[in-house]
Amino acid sequence: MRDYSSISPSAKSLLLMKGLTDIPFIADAAKLVWGKDTVKNLPGLLEKETFIKRLIHFEARYKSVDMVMELIGGKNIIELSSGYSFRGLHMTLNHPDVFYADTDLPEVIEIKADLTTQFIEQQQLELQGELLTLPLNALDEGEFRKITGLLPPGPVNIVNEGLLMYLNTVEKEKLCKIIHRILKERGGYWITADIYVRKDIKLTSGNDMFNRFLEAHNVEENKFESFEQAEQFFYKQGFRIHHKAGPVWHHLSALKYMEQDQLTQLVQQAGKLGKIRETWALIPF
Repeated sequence: MRDYSSISPSAKSLLLMKGLTDIPFIADAAKLVWGKDTVKNLPGLLEKETFIKRLIHFEARYKSVDMVMELIGGKNIIELSSGYSFRGLHMTLNHPDVFYADTDLPEVIEIKADLTTQFIEQQQLELQGELLTLPLNALDEGEFRKITGLLPPGPVNIVNEGLLMYLNTVEKEKLCKIIHRILKERGGYWITADIYVRKDIKLTSGNDMFNRFLEAHNVEENKFESFEQAEQFFYKQGFRIHHKAGPVWHHLSALKYMEQDQLTQLVQQAGKLGKIRETWALIPF
């Protein structure tokens, strides 16, 4: 079996966390990367409210993308910076008309491709659609266009979650220009779950690995000032909002880990704090 020790600690931890949800193939991936007995070490984490809140957050982000993709439709899909998420595998397993390009940086996608191959072989999966698992730096327009050219003719939907908060303003503008040019030529939508806004309230202490990772990558600084500012930013780049994802609470499997009083408290806290993130479908004009 392949040695997965090269996976970054943050990505590895996120994979383990999301393995507690019903997101397709995530639990299987967590077992391959962490080992089958890893679940025995999780009860302590599930007793920590911060851990459960993060779990709910990341499951909600994933499923908000699914919600918008289902609403908009589309057969040609490119997912940017997909990490150890297997949305492409799940979609091509169930949709014969889908052509899905699953992309990330080389060091990530190499491991992702290996995991995908193992799932297909071990579970004897028969894909109905077409799945490509390819390396891509999303800021490299030449490579981006090469992958776009592999898709059949017609509109293309570009999807991402967990990317924009790692890009500064200049990098965001560069990505916008690339995507805008491609979508103006091909048609389609940009579905992004990364409309994060800054909040004054800190929900967690800065002592754990997750927060240290966020600080090291300037995530807070890279967020938008507000949803209004985010909308203005994309408008200046030639995009308007076509659709915003609605609530996905009734789809969240992670809620089972919270007691009713904890859940009530979480809803109250969310009401006071306001939204910290939204998923938008953008269309170029």
